[in-house]
Amino acid sequence: MDLRDRLLLRKLATVLAIKLLLLTALWWGFVREQRVPVNTDAAARQMLGAVHPARDNPTTE
Repeated sequence: MDLRDRLLLRKLATVLAIKLLLLTALWWGFVREQRVPVNTDAAARQMLGAVHPARDNPTTE
């Protein structure tokens, strides 16, 4: 590996580290406190495959 390859590798590693830090900071600042309410009964029905009424799908014949 010559000098140019090492410099490129160092620059890429630096950019990726900065990107990871920025994404973590954005998540920490804006997303961390967000919560999604989950209805446990509806989730259980969805996971257990409750039967749904047949729907017309015009794209299939």
